[in-house]
Amino acid sequence: MCDATAFDSVERTTAHAPDRDAGATNCDNPMTMQRPPPPAPPPPMSLFAEGAARRATMVASAREGYATTLHAHDCDMLFVPVAGRFDVIGAQGETMQPAPGDFVWFAAGAAHATAAQTLRQTHVAVYIDPDFWSTALRAQGVQQPLQGMRAGSAALAMLSQKMLEVARSGPGIDSQNGAVYCGALIMEAARLSANPLLQERRTPARMVAQSLAESISADLSQSLSLDAFAARHWLSRRQVERSFRAEFGMSPLAFQQIQRADRARYLLATTSDSVLSVAQQVGWESGSYLARVLQKTWALTAAEIRAAKHDRP
Repeated sequence: MCDATAFDSVERTTAHAPDRDAGATNCDNPMTMQRPPPPAPPPPMSLFAEGAARRATMVASAREGYATTLHAHDCDMLFVPVAGRFDVIGAQGETMQPAPGDFVWFAAGAAHATAAQTLRQTHVAVYIDPDFWSTALRAQGVQQPLQGMRAGSAALAMLSQKMLEVARSGPGIDSQNGAVYCGALIMEAARLSANPLLQERRTPARMVAQSLAESISADLSQSLSLDAFAARHWLSRRQVERSFRAEFGMSPLAFQQIQRADRARYLLATTSDSVLSVAQQVGWESGSYLARVLQKTWALTAAEIRAAKHDRP
C-alpha cells in the first residue's frame, strides 16, 4: 500500500472493502434451534476493482484555504479538482493551474506543492501503487506518458463526484462501491493519459465560467441570476453562457439542476430532514418537484434513498 499520510484533508476514505461477518452463531442444541440463513453475498467486483481495493487509496478534501508545501509520495498520484481553482508547482518550478474538468498525474517520487486559489475548494486525490498504475496504462494501450495536467472527461467528473459521496458517507460505508468507483476512475485517467498535456494557463473566458460554477455550487438555494453575474464581469449574458457551455458542456441552468439534485440526494441519505426541507435547502419550493427529479434522474423515491442508507453494513 502506498503512503498517503502527507496529504492533509478533512474527509478521508479508502477503497478497502471491510471483511464481512458471516453472521453464523453456534447452537447448543442443533436439533431444536435452527441457524439463520447466511446473508446474501455482495455482488462480485471486477478483478480490477478488487485490485483497486488493495492497491489504491482515495482521499477527499474540502478544507478551506487548502495548501501543501513541496513534498513527494512513494506512489503515483491522481489529483482531480471538483470545485475551485488550484496552483500546482513541480520540483523544477513548472506551474499548472488545474480546475474542474482537468486532472493531474504525478509519478512516484515526483515533488510537488499544491495551493487552492479559491477559499472554497473540493478535490479528490487517488494514491496508486506504481505497478498497479502501470497495469492500468497497459490495459488502455498507453505507453510512457508524460506526467502533468490533462483535460478530463464527463466520465472522470462523474466518478470523482461519486467518490466524493462515498468519502462523505464515512469510513466503512459503501466501501465496495468506493472500490468500484476508484478502479473506474483509475482506468479512465489511464485512458486520458494518451492525450497531450495542457500547457496553457487559464483564459479569461475559462476563469469566468469556473467562477460562475463556483458561485452556483456555493449556495444552491439561490436562484440563478446570469444578468447580475455578467454585469459584475463587464460581459453580456450571452458571452457568459457561451463561455460556460464551452467549459462544462452544458448551460448554467442545467449545471445548477445537476448540482441541486446531487446535493438533495446526499441530504436525503445523510439527514432526517423532511423532503420539503431538503427541497428548499437546494432551491426548490416543493417536495413534489424534488420527488419528480429523483424519479427522472435515478428512478428512485426519497424513501428508497433513505432505505438504502439503513441497508448498508
